[in-house]
Amino acid sequence: MISFEPLRHILEERGITTYYLRNKCGINNLDSKTIQRLMADESVSTNTLNSLCNILDCDISEIAKFLPDETDKNTDKT
Repeated sequence: MISFEPLRHILEERGITTYYLRNKCGINNLDSKTIQRLMADESVSTNTLNSLCNILDCDISEIAKFLPDETDKNTDKT
């Protein structure tokens, strides 16, 4: 699973609101549904990730992290 916990942390740390992401980022504005997906750790497009990196002037590793799925850990690999 991909987690956007680092994104939520960086937004809080920098005092950036979802209003800012929706309305103040020029060509990189994100829509409400996209922001909701990010906050719920749901899938988003690479274009969205690119926009976030541009908005926040950061690397993708600063906004997302990989967490192995629980089902993969319990699978017998014989």
